[in-house]
Amino acid sequence: MGRSNVGKSSLINALTRQKIARTSAAPGKTRLANYYLVQSLVPNPQSLYLVDLPGYGYARGGLESAEEFEQLTRQYFDASDPRRRLAGVLQLIDARHTELPQDAAGFEWLMRTQLPLAIVATKMDKLKRSDQSKTANALGKKYGVTVLPESAMNGEGLDEIWKLLRQWSE
Repeated sequence: MGRSNVGKSSLINALTRQKIARTSAAPGKTRLANYYLVQSLVPNPQSLYLVDLPGYGYARGGLESAEEFEQLTRQYFDASDPRRRLAGVLQLIDARHTELPQDAAGFEWLMRTQLPLAIVATKMDKLKRSDQSKTANALGKKYGVTVLPESAMNGEGLDEIWKLLRQWSE
């Protein structure tokens, strides 16, 4: 989960090492919850679903579309169906824009789901090397959860994300 154009689809493509999720430079392309059944091969083969949700903070089609996205997200996180198990949530935050109120509001909303939660600091490759650890540390202090620095462009952080996903799915 994350705001529009933060890199949710790009992260799925990077994790799977194939282009399965549609990406675009224009925000708001993902309009439904897209489920991808993937297999983690290391250390043990394990199947799990990665789900690409529409972003918050921008909606093509104005207020009506934003309300549809909000309803879809609420339905996705509804835990009333006992057959459905959500293992955890990755909230993606753009490492270049860590102080956006939409991200803080999204985090507070996600905390109420009581699911395991971690933050993925995306687009770390766009920061100077000296600013990367400062950014990750600042996010950790602000939110008090695991922060995983990531770059879909160069593959940094993907192994750590896979480790967490495997841990959640066990």
